[in-house]
Amino acid sequence: MATAINHHLQSDLKYLTDCMYFLSGYCKLDDKCRYRHCREAINQIETCSQWPATCRNVTCLFRHPSVVSHQAHNPKGSRHFVSFFWDIENVPIPRGQRPFDIVQRIREKLVIEPGLQEADFSCYCNSATISETNLVSLCHANVRIVHVPDRKSGAADRQIMLDLARFERIHHPPATIVLISGDIDFVGALSALRHRAGFLVIVIHNKPAKQELKATVHEHYPWEFFTFPSSRQPVTSISDFETTSKERVSRTQSTHSRRRHSSRNRSLRRRDQSPYVPVKILSVASHNQAVKKNPCPKCSTDFESIQSLQQHQSAKKHFFTCPICNDTFFTEISQTQHQKDKNHYVSDYRCQQCNRLFAKPESLNQHQQDTGHPDAPPPPTIYPKPILRRAQLPPPSVVPQTEPDPFEIILGGIEALKNHYIKQSTKPN
Repeated sequence: MATAINHHLQSDLKYLTDCMYFLSGYCKLDDKCRYRHCREAINQIETCSQWPATCRNVTCLFRHPSVVSHQAHNPKGSRHFVSFFWDIENVPIPRGQRPFDIVQRIREKLVIEPGLQEADFSCYCNSATISETNLVSLCHANVRIVHVPDRKSGAADRQIMLDLARFERIHHPPATIVLISGDIDFVGALSALRHRAGFLVIVIHNKPAKQELKATVHEHYPWEFFTFPSSRQPVTSISDFETTSKERVSRTQSTHSRRRHSSRNRSLRRRDQSPYVPVKILSVASHNQAVKKNPCPKCSTDFESIQSLQQHQSAKKHFFTCPICNDTFFTEISQTQHQKDKNHYVSDYRCQQCNRLFAKPESLNQHQQDTGHPDAPPPPTIYPKPILRRAQLPPPSVVPQTEPDPFEIILGGIEALKNHYIKQSTKPN
């Protein structure tokens, strides 16, 4: 019954609903088209706050998108697919929260409540930049981690674009696409998926997301709606076709009042802690204990996350460079592993005992301590002895006389006595 009413309402509002082809640039039916052709609405990106509840002005300056509901997309007795594409580098995990809890809140809102069937939940990142705790929590939440090893900016966005195109080929409308990112680079692909392919497109964005991205999709949710469910932060604009005019006015007034209050006294700004934060983390934050930092190896500046450290290194060119091929690395371990794999060593430091080469003086010192090969001092210089010629010898008279040996004197006396007795014995009587 509700589905029939929705179709009847949509057929009655055709003349007030914007023509998709006219907004794109050309409608071949021209005046015979049953949809609205308003040239003033082409230059607008905002939806009329009173549409489709009370606005019946054909010449309204704001846009009147087609009226779509979850019941029309998902009639009773059928379940359609929904896929999630999470750019975790653009929309990171808040400190002190578990990815498992955030994913469960997203599924409860966008899968269980509409009665859809989840086809895939993918997270795109360089797994080396994510902590092991968050990786384990994502695996427990049954999230497919797509590793993008390229260090160039936009590598994860290109992979998401490829998977969006693959999803369009495999699935058919009215399937749902949920993009968790605030990057304006996706606005073209999302517009094509919504207006040309007919998919239901939803975006979960961060605070810096532009208004053009929000106006392109059917629904958009702020990231804080799933990370801080207990806070009283109003959701800026959940849907551009299900929100009534009263909800929009009250939400705008509460947003302006909160901004005025925060600008008058920033010190009184309330920061509610999520109930999903572990008690241990709350105690650490309350006692202002030391938090693990990531220092820059070049300038010793501390950063709260590895992503911030790598952005700093890219901006300041604080890299580790290979001395052979000049490749840059974020860590010294990566540089050392690269030198081992490519055998890019500089033969500047040699052990004097075993002639082994080392790339760093620290490695040479460690080798000498382990093997007992001290750095041998240079061999002493041997000077040749001078050769004296005959002309340089002193004269014989000048040569000093040496004293006789006492032992030779005694032997000579004994020999003389022996000869004397022999002579006496041989004489006649």
